[in-house]
Amino acid sequence: MLPMNDAPPMQKLLRDNEENKELTIDGLFSIYGQEFSRKLRQTHAKYARASESITARYLNGEDVFDVARNIDFPACQMMRLIVERVLCVNHKLVGKILKEPHERVPNFLPNESPAFQSHNAKKLIERLKVDCERVVAWDCGASPATERSRREAGLEYEKILEDALKDIGASFETENDLRAEGSSRTPDVRLKVPISVNGRTIHWIDSKASFCDPQVHEESGLKQFRAYVNRFGSGMVIYWHGVVDELALVDPNVLLVQKFPDRSEITMLPSYNDD
Repeated sequence: MLPMNDAPPMQKLLRDNEENKELTIDGLFSIYGQEFSRKLRQTHAKYARASESITARYLNGEDVFDVARNIDFPACQMMRLIVERVLCVNHKLVGKILKEPHERVPNFLPNESPAFQSHNAKKLIERLKVDCERVVAWDCGASPATERSRREAGLEYEKILEDALKDIGASFETENDLRAEGSSRTPDVRLKVPISVNGRTIHWIDSKASFCDPQVHEESGLKQFRAYVNRFGSGMVIYWHGVVDELALVDPNVLLVQKFPDRSEITMLPSYNDD
């Protein structure tokens, strides 16, 4: 595990990277993504209110990456604002356009578009298609490609968890199994027979393809894990890209680790039949 300190995690880990031998490249990218997402949440409303002036700069010929760099806003998110205003479409459709611009961008500008009378529609539409492709390909923080990569990484680590449980002979239900039974908020795995990890009883396990510091735990973990504890009992969360030491003792009902425990740390608890 990694020691916590007063400096922001990204800055500190970059500065002390030589000392943090346990930090992997995946862990570093996870921290960067968390910092990126926090900044995006804090600034998105500000730039949404400025979408008219941002779109005007784009329509005046400025390159989408130049504008994004100048205002310090992710290019992909900025392109969402531009597409929404120029094509007069809702937020949901903008997401589909970014994923498939050549299929989704219409071949005309609506009458209410700010570019309707002042621009060559055909040229502008082709520019929009190309720029949608560009931002998705190059924006490593807020593009559909990045979101897809995170989902795929999450599924990959869930498979690693399931394989590890099979290797030790544990009987379990997956999230899909639990949802099929009608459960709505579920961990990735519920153990049919609990196991003990270093003396702590584990009824469920959740897999997180990310790094965890106190802020991450507060923002996205506490409420979720408490719901699991209330329903299933004590459990374990694996933050595969690292977790700071100080969180180890935060909750006696939720064990936080950064890898699947070694076989020597696990005790298989007995199973009892009702009859």
